[in-house]
Amino acid sequence: MTETGEIIALLLAGYLLGSISFAQLLTRNKSVDLFTTGTGNPGAANVFRKVDKKLGIAVYVGDAIKGAAPVIVARVVTDNELVWIATLAAAIIGHWYPVFNRFRGGAGLATGSGGVFALMPLVGVLGFASGALVIARFKSSGHAAAVGLAVMVILATPLGYSWELVVGSVVLAAVLLTKATARGWRPGRKS
Repeated sequence: MTETGEIIALLLAGYLLGSISFAQLLTRNKSVDLFTTGTGNPGAANVFRKVDKKLGIAVYVGDAIKGAAPVIVARVVTDNELVWIATLAAAIIGHWYPVFNRFRGGAGLATGSGGVFALMPLVGVLGFASGALVIARFKSSGHAAAVGLAVMVILATPLGYSWELVVGSVVLAAVLLTKATARGWRPGRKS
């Protein structure tokens, strides 16, 4: 059984890692305010479309790593899958409300996708590949996120992942998409 102190440390570490804004760090020398550019979201898709494609990819990778890393550490510390999911949730909350940026953050889709890679690697790869095909064909990160999520939900149980991981991932994805939509993000929006 994981000690309460270990769980608190995992959640705090997840939140702090999630609070790092790779979009702002990597665009610092570009003299751009991501909150007033494009979608107004300081995230990978906005950087990719409005600042620099290579930087956008780098932001995605950084944000995905900050979702995956706390889950990987939690997996080493405990076999409790609910703690793994809670640690990913903490990283996503850190991305939404980063302590290092006056609690102004992004949508968290890349952070969530990185966490899914760490929670359910095979499903993460299949979801990412499906999303990448959608982006290549339709140039829409919104549709890519929706298709990737659908693939993950459909394949997770047949591929042997526990119901806790499947339900936890679906709930986190639903919250991410709901929050992103509330911020004005729409699937297929090309700002």
